[in-house]
Amino acid sequence: MKFRFKAAVVSLAVAASLALSTSAMARRHPEPQVVLTATGKKLMAHYEAILDHIRHEISRAVPHVDPGMVHPFMMQYRAIGTKRPYITSNHAFVKAISECQQTAAPILSMVNPFLSSDQYDQQLVEASVIADATPRGLAAFAQKSKSNEELINSLLANKALMKQMQDAGGPLNGNYGLAMKIYHTIERTSPESHHGVLQRMAVAMALVQKPTRAKTSFNPVRRYFNLQRAYLKGELNPAFPTFTTWQLKFVVNDSYSNKDISWFRHMLMNYEPAYVLSGHYLNIVHTDVGYNDMHYGCVPGNKPSQLIAGGGECGARAWIARMAERGFGIPTWGVKQRGHAALSIWTRKGWVTRFAAGWEWVWWTHHNGLNFYQESQARRYPEKFPRVLRAQWIGATLGETKENPRKFGTGGFWYAIADSEERAILASGKPTYVTPSDAELARLNGPTLAQKLESARVPMSAMRISVNSNGAITIPAVAYLKPHGPVAGVVPMKSFSGGMQIYYQCAQPAFKRHNPFQYAVNVPRGGKYQLTMKYVSIKPDQLLNLSVNHGADPVVIHVPWTNGNWAVTQPVTVMLKRGANTLTFERGKMTGFKAKGIYALSIKEFVLTPAGHS
Repeated sequence: MKFRFKAAVVSLAVAASLALSTSAMARRHPEPQVVLTATGKKLMAHYEAILDHIRHEISRAVPHVDPGMVHPFMMQYRAIGTKRPYITSNHAFVKAISECQQTAAPILSMVNPFLSSDQYDQQLVEASVIADATPRGLAAFAQKSKSNEELINSLLANKALMKQMQDAGGPLNGNYGLAMKIYHTIERTSPESHHGVLQRMAVAMALVQKPTRAKTSFNPVRRYFNLQRAYLKGELNPAFPTFTTWQLKFVVNDSYSNKDISWFRHMLMNYEPAYVLSGHYLNIVHTDVGYNDMHYGCVPGNKPSQLIAGGGECGARAWIARMAERGFGIPTWGVKQRGHAALSIWTRKGWVTRFAAGWEWVWWTHHNGLNFYQESQARRYPEKFPRVLRAQWIGATLGETKENPRKFGTGGFWYAIADSEERAILASGKPTYVTPSDAELARLNGPTLAQKLESARVPMSAMRISVNSNGAITIPAVAYLKPHGPVAGVVPMKSFSGGMQIYYQCAQPAFKRHNPFQYAVNVPRGGKYQLTMKYVSIKPDQLLNLSVNHGADPVVIHVPWTNGNWAVTQPVTVMLKRGANTLTFERGKMTGFKAKGIYALSIKEFVLTPAGHS
């Protein structure tokens, strides 16, 4: 069935109620125009001709909507934007949305058959690409070199790639030329990027181009390879292979360096493997990043290690949390609210805010929190969400004003339809897409390192105190005494380096709890022993006291900062008697550095080496 659409009449009705013009948006984001050469002018005319042809075809194909229905709908749509604040406790705001949806309902019924069909997808995605990039923008890029022109030609000839880009929201600032450069560079250098999640990540990286808040030079190709290597090694979350191109945009765009991201992954695997096993990567913020003034310079490491070591307020904690999630392949969207910085993350139940108030109170860059959440939720209905995209593509093709995602009620007619369609989808029932379980994902994609570790059996010999032929005694940290059940501050966990380790919360804020833990060691020969400890520390240099057989004068063990790497302490001398001995470890008195937060160590083992026997 053919539909007819009185584009001119509706455009006049819509234009009368526009609250934000494209010229106003252009004034807010001025960009110097590149002077077009003769070749550039010819290319621009070519792209304009393609867009004009498709625009004419689509304007004839879209459903006819009576202007008498359009005008009330657009008035209600515009009214939403005037009902500040945009919060659900604002009755006027909620009422305006409800009234708009009621007015939209009959229009949605009319246009949904068209929006549900993929008949015009090829034309719509091509036109929306040209409209988003602008014919002049494409020509300015293409005129620079023959290879640039070929990149644009290859994009316009690749309907599947254009659709994938448009499904994911398009590239930064409509820069499709740079997107194609990045994508083709990745494609040429990585055979793995031609299919599956790595192909989607290559497109996502091409669309993002650079992190929103990157303050240093950024190489998108290197970022891609950082995550590709981590994925192929099994370091990323089991859900990573399920992510769409749109979701992967929120994985690749961390502003920290690749070196910092790799450091964080390996640090957390060494220091708190339980968080990696559970997928609760940002829990390190709760346990180890003190909420206090920043203490830069307390350790000589990179910025993330300094923030973890010295603590910080909301911004610092949000930076570490975002890095933790993205570093392990979890989509993360930064959020801000008045006087506060936080984040939101993907979960199997949908996106959620962390360290922040609800969605209605937050924003990030050019997006209102409610708008972002509405889109993220609507995308969980994969059989319905294409209707939203097609409405947006029609709006772009017909040259309508896009909705300002920081405000409500600001787009042209088809963007307004897309917005109402999203709300209608969310009201239609539960999401239809469910992320497979970790077990199913392991079966489909192979187990991650964390899944292999979780299923691995730790032999009892790795948890028992042993004596070698030279008389050296190895005490696995996990062999501590448990006379009355769990020991405060001590958490046993499997280790990525093999066997077990313990996470030891050495002290609470103000150093009021020292959390002692003990070992019963049977010594074959009494005398002097040199004791060393294999450990990981991410805090400034610490002290650990060792009392032998409940002696009054403990031996002080200096525990230097290791930046998340395994290290061995300098040996200390202790006197042990033949037979049963009790070794008690606890936090030593701290002086100097006074950052808040829990001080902790991860300990693998202690070794007692004979230094002289009686």
